Amino acid sequence: MTDLRVAFLGDGHINGALLRAVQDSRPYRVLGTYGRDDALPASGAIDVVIEAATQQAVRERVPALLDGGVDVILLSVGALADPAVRSDLLTPRPGRGRLLPCTGAIGGLDQVRALRAAGPLRIVSLESRKLPTTLIQPWMPEQLQLALRAGDTEIVLADGPAGEVAQRFPASANVAAALALAADGWDIATARIVADPAAVQTRHEIRAVGDLGEVRTIVTNAPSPERPRSSAVVAWAALRALDDYARLRGFPDAGGVTFL
Repeated sequence: MTDLRVAFLGDGHINGALLRAVQDSRPYRVLGTYGRDDALPASGAIDVVIEAATQQAVRERVPALLDGGVDVILLSVGALADPAVRSDLLTPRPGRGRLLPCTGAIGGLDQVRALRAAGPLRIVSLESRKLPTTLIQPWMPEQLQLALRAGDTEIVLADGPAGEVAQRFPASANVAAALALAADGWDIATARIVADPAAVQTRHEIRAVGDLGEVRTIVTNAPSPERPRSSAVVAWAALRALDDYARLRGFPDAGGVTFL
């Protein structure tokens, strides 16, 4: 069998780290790393694309990839907070590629999905704590941006529906969208974003409650040295997803066990 043919959409630090890991230790054939405006190889030349770009790039590039029969491992899960985008990308069609959201910076989603399989969940919530300077957004008033740059006060920046929070903090709240997606609970999932001067590591606390029990998961992640807004583990979550994909498709892989 031929090697798995992989392309990377997004030329930032996540795909940079992932590319190095694949070249160093995986039997996959890398076709290249492509920026937002770069032309990708023809769809028949690619098996899977790892997306680690932006929510805007997802809206602009991913539909055509899927329609061309290419599978996409999605890291910018926050793009799915938009109901129209979510409906489009997750709707199966004959000959269409599969959208495969990656867990990224959080864990526990397997158990959340198991609870959801037994019935609707009653509570789905996420609290994320990050260093203040990593949470500055262009839409924030100048006074709030100054307070975050000072970085000496705990500030609750958002506390509401997970979908809304994911769109307001596109570089920091993919986790909120991933939780809502796993719980199939866009109507009830909430997210709270806290600027915390003590958060040397990013902290995510997940809670989900259903008829069969409750999940409480706390994840702490070291920030990426190249881009402190993101967690360093995200590239390795993408590598794990790529390995699982290769095994399930029957391509030569790095070994290991796939958990479903």
